[in-house]
Amino acid sequence: MFIHIDAVNQILYLFLIYIYTMKDPVTLLYETYPFDAEKILASACGEAYVAVMLASGRIGVCSTLGKPIETDPQVLTSPDLKNRDHRMLVTAYANAHINYEIENPIPGDIFEQVDFASKKSTVMIGYFPPLVEKFRKDGITLFPFDQLKDYPDLTPQSQLEEKLSKADCVIISATALINSTFTEIINQVKPGSDIFMLGPSTPLYSGLISEYRVSKLFGMTFRLFDFEVLGLIGKGMGTQSFSKKSYKVSL
Repeated sequence: MFIHIDAVNQILYLFLIYIYTMKDPVTLLYETYPFDAEKILASACGEAYVAVMLASGRIGVCSTLGKPIETDPQVLTSPDLKNRDHRMLVTAYANAHINYEIENPIPGDIFEQVDFASKKSTVMIGYFPPLVEKFRKDGITLFPFDQLKDYPDLTPQSQLEEKLSKADCVIISATALINSTFTEIINQVKPGSDIFMLGPSTPLYSGLISEYRVSKLFGMTFRLFDFEVLGLIGKGMGTQSFSKKSYKVSL
């Protein structure tokens, strides 16, 4: 079977157009859920997360990447989406809306839903200790990367491009939406590979699946009006402190 070189060039051209016209996903979240001050009941921020509670009692959270941010939601009236703090607030606000609107969210964590043993190569961007432990326990090959953390089994950052180009499964932390590395990452993943987004910051937004090649989204919801979650976040507590008060759901 032969493919005419012009057809190959056309496919490459269309792929490049797709890459460079890809819209920022946080911008899409803001456009889908524009800010309304009257919908916010409370907010909290600590060293690990920012949380927004709507008047309906719904809660959305987003990682602060280890640094407290200015939490006045009024900045969302006219956010600067090049500002990382604003991107965090937009994501938390959107999560409080969208993660509760899924008609039939699938319960359970990613390891229960994905057969990683059948994958030849899995790359993890953003280190999730409990998940890494499951991979190691079952003897499944995993290449974890994380620029902000220091673990003895991290794969050198210099190998990221090579591993992404060969992986048939990629797990991406939702914090990639915040630091604006998400589109850069998925553009290095070979066509046909599974891409999963994971973490409390994950928006269960169908646009991430339809527009950005994501296979599945794994996020969190909370009981309505659970002020204890906001209290824990305000004290600087991390995922482990509130995970037992959450529901792991996926789309």
